[in-house]
Amino acid sequence: MSDGSNLGARASRPQDLPSGQDARAPRMYLLLLMATGFALAYTQSPLFFSNQNQYLLHGLADAGYGHLSHDWLASTHDPTPAFSVLVAGLYKLGGLFAIQVAFFLLLMLYFISMWKLVEGLNLGGTGIPACAVSPTQAGMPVPPMTQRLLVFTAMFIAAHAAIFRLGSVFLTGTDYPWYLQAGVAGQYLLGPGLQPSSFGVLLVTSLAAFARGRPLLAAALAALSADAHATYLLPAALLTIGYATALVREKRTRDALTLCLVSLLIVAPSVAYIASHFWGFTQNSAAAQSILAKVRIPHHSQIGRWLNWVAVIQILWIGLGLFLLRRTRLFVPLLVATLGSILLTSIQAVINNDTLALLFPWRISALLVPVSTAIVATRLAAFDRNARSVDGLAAFLVVLQAAGGVAVMAFGLGYQMNEAELPLLKFVREKAGPGDVFLIPTRIPPVGTGSRGVISTSFTPPPRPKPGSNLIPVDLQRFRLATGAAIYVDFKSVPYATSEVLEWHRRVKRVESWYAEQKWDVAETRERMLKEGITHIVVPRLSKQEPPILVDGFEQVYEDGAYAVYRLR
Repeated sequence: MSDGSNLGARASRPQDLPSGQDARAPRMYLLLLMATGFALAYTQSPLFFSNQNQYLLHGLADAGYGHLSHDWLASTHDPTPAFSVLVAGLYKLGGLFAIQVAFFLLLMLYFISMWKLVEGLNLGGTGIPACAVSPTQAGMPVPPMTQRLLVFTAMFIAAHAAIFRLGSVFLTGTDYPWYLQAGVAGQYLLGPGLQPSSFGVLLVTSLAAFARGRPLLAAALAALSADAHATYLLPAALLTIGYATALVREKRTRDALTLCLVSLLIVAPSVAYIASHFWGFTQNSAAAQSILAKVRIPHHSQIGRWLNWVAVIQILWIGLGLFLLRRTRLFVPLLVATLGSILLTSIQAVINNDTLALLFPWRISALLVPVSTAIVATRLAAFDRNARSVDGLAAFLVVLQAAGGVAVMAFGLGYQMNEAELPLLKFVREKAGPGDVFLIPTRIPPVGTGSRGVISTSFTPPPRPKPGSNLIPVDLQRFRLATGAAIYVDFKSVPYATSEVLEWHRRVKRVESWYAEQKWDVAETRERMLKEGITHIVVPRLSKQEPPILVDGFEQVYEDGAYAVYRLR
C-alpha cells in the first residue's frame, strides 16, 4: 500500500523485481510485433469514409486542401479544434497518407494499452501487478507472460479482425464481432479510420496506467481524451471519479483531490470552449438540440432506438468483465463509472431530455465492452499450458488474421462506397474553382424509424437511398473531401452551434424539396439557388436514356451514366 507521498510512482516496478521474474515479461519487440499484427488485422478504411467526411473538414480546410476554405460548413464553429490542428499538421507534414499512418499508430497504441492493462492486473491475488506474479506466488499454475501474450493476442485480435467481421456479414448479414469491440448505441473507440473518437484509445491507456499504480497519469490521459473529443467529457469524468474513489478507499484522500484538480485543469480549456460556442438554454438552443437528437443522430441519442437484445447482451458482457475484475484495483473505478452511467441513463429514460441525451450517458460502454473482451481473453490465456503446440497455434492465428486484414485492404473487400460516382468526383476535382459551390442530392433519411439497434456497415454493402431503409445513404458523402470542392450542404456532416444547426436544417430541407419537385424550369428556383451562392447542381440520372435538363439558365458541363452536372448562368 502506498503512503500517498508519491502519486505518480509505480507500485512494484518491473525494474525493482528479481531478474528471474523480470525475465518473464515479454520483450518490447515482441509486443510491438503483436501490435503491428493487430493493426494489420483490424485494417482501416480508405480516406473520406463515413464520419471522416465531417471531422477532417476543418483541419484540411485550414491546411489549404483544395477549395474547402470556401465551404460553408468549414466556416462554422469547429467542435473538435484540437483534432483539426492535428489533421492540418499531419497533412502539411506528409499529405493525406500521414492521416492513415497516424491511425495505424493509434491502433498499435490501443493494443499495447490493452495488454499493459491486463498485464498490470493482479491475477493471483498477491497484491502486486500480474507482471510480477510467479506461479508459486499466485497459488495457481500460469504460463509465462510471453506465452500468455501470444494466446491473448490471438483471441483479442479475433474480436477485432476484419476477416472475421467480413465472414460474419457473409454468413449472417450482420457484423456480430463488432459488438465485442463497440459499445451500445453504435458508439466505439476505434472506428474505421482516424477521427476524434479514435482518441478514446487514451481511456484504455488511462486504465493501464491506473492498473500499474500511476493514478495521476491515468487521470491526465482520461482528460486528454476529452480534449480531443468533447463527447468523452462524461466518460473521463466518470473514470476520474472512480479513480478518486479507489484512492479514498486506500486512505489517500490528498492524492484523490490532487488527481481531480489536475484533471479539471487539463479539461478546463475544452470545457470553456464548448460552453462558449455550443451550450445554450434559449428556445433556439432547444430547437437545435432537438434536431441533433431526433433528426440527425437518434440512433446514438435515443434509448428507444438503440436498446435491443444485442445491447442487452453487451451490457451483460460488461457485467462479466466487472465480475472478473472484482479482485483487481480496476474494479472500483470501473464499477463507479458503470454505476454512474446506469444512473444517468435511467434518469434520461424518465425525463427524455435532449441535452442529457447529447451527453451520451452510455458512451462509457464504448470503453467497457472492449475492456471486458480483453479481460475474458486474459483469463482464458492464464490457464496452464505446457504444450508448445499452443504457442504455435496462437502465432499461426495472429499471422492468419493479419494476412486476412492485408487481403481485405488489397482487394477492397470492406468499406464500400458507390463506385458509380468516381468519374463525377474526378471531373469535379479537376475542374472546380475556388468560387464554385455544388448542390448535391440531399434528403433526411428515416433514421428514427425501422428496427431497433445499431449495426456496423463497414463490411456490409453500402447503404443506398431506398424506401424502407433507416440507414444513412453513402452516395456522394465523400463529395466534398474527395474533390476539394465546396458544397451547399449534405446530411452526413453537421455543425453543432445553435444558429448553425438551424441553418443546416433549413438548407437540408430546402435541397430535399428542390430535388423532390425538380422544378428546374421555374425561374424562381434558379434565382433562389443563385442567391444561396450555388453555382453548379449535380443531378442523378436514373437511366442512360433519361434526357438532360434543357432549361434556360442551366448549362450542362458534365454527363455520365450515373450523374450530370449543370452550371447556373
